Amino acid sequence: MEKPIKTTTYKVSAALVLALVMVLTMALAWLVSVSLGSAHAQSYPSRPIKLVSPFPPGGGVDIVGRLVAQMVGPRLGQQVNLENMSGASGQIGTLAVARAAADGYTLLFAPPTPITIAEHFEPRPQYDLKRDFAVIGMIGRNPGVIVVNATAIKAADLKSFIALARSQPGKIFYGSPGQGHAFHLSTELFAREAGIQLSHVPYKGSGPAVIGLIAGDVQFMVQSFEAVKEHIRAGKLRALATLESTRLEAFPQLPTLAESGLKNLNVVNWYGVFAPARTPRDILARWEKELLALPQDPTFVARMREMSFDPIALGSADFVRMLDAEREQWASVIKAAGVSTAKN
Repeated sequence: MEKPIKTTTYKVSAALVLALVMVLTMALAWLVSVSLGSAHAQSYPSRPIKLVSPFPPGGGVDIVGRLVAQMVGPRLGQQVNLENMSGASGQIGTLAVARAAADGYTLLFAPPTPITIAEHFEPRPQYDLKRDFAVIGMIGRNPGVIVVNATAIKAADLKSFIALARSQPGKIFYGSPGQGHAFHLSTELFAREAGIQLSHVPYKGSGPAVIGLIAGDVQFMVQSFEAVKEHIRAGKLRALATLESTRLEAFPQLPTLAESGLKNLNVVNWYGVFAPARTPRDILARWEKELLALPQDPTFVARMREMSFDPIALGSADFVRMLDAEREQWASVIKAAGVSTAKN
């Protein structure tokens, strides 16, 4: 007669079973994420990409955005189309991208105003930079200059203008593309450093503001060099200084603020690319790589310099640090200058 086979029973606690299930689940999730990441990398992009400019055609955002789209498209092997979606100082287009699918096919090309400034004004934007966006990188800067109406203001240099403004506080009017625009706050920052009082006239965009300056409706403005260079050459406007820390390559005779007796304001009118939050990391990395490659492309550099733009790029980490510092700077400027935070 055969002997019965002895069996050993092991008691496994519920906690151990749960732990094993959790480990297996985490491992499976990791494998799925790796698989999806690999799929994204292999298939993206499979259709045209929309790059949203939250400002109208014709301005610096539109000009540089179209160039970036033209240059990056062939690198990605897919068409990149710039789409203008303007309104509310850039907030309408910015919000549209924040609410878009996080699949890499709708991205934002924006300057400082809707990104680091809008949050300080009422009503506050319906989006949040930290919550709703992934920061890809900076590509290009638009040098700012101080210009005056050549007929209304006789001052030949910045020191003379400051002396004139101090002699008649609040009687010189300056224009800006709008309440809360980067050039509005740059002017307030300049006025604070110079110890002068200027009266603000907000316009709806850079184009109308420049027209107002030429007409003499306002006498002073901080504006991009690209927007005013032809009027300077025609003698309608006079440039007094650049906000850049070094002289402009396209206008080397124009002094910096430091050379004019003031400290440089550390104001950068940049352009950046942003994606909706939760966009796959491999897509973000692909775009960052292509943006960083552009300043190494002689064609891109030549075309940017022809238009008086600075062909410089920053990767995601460096750009995030710059944005954080800039948000604090604008908050300080608004408080110190007593700028009304109610949108007109």
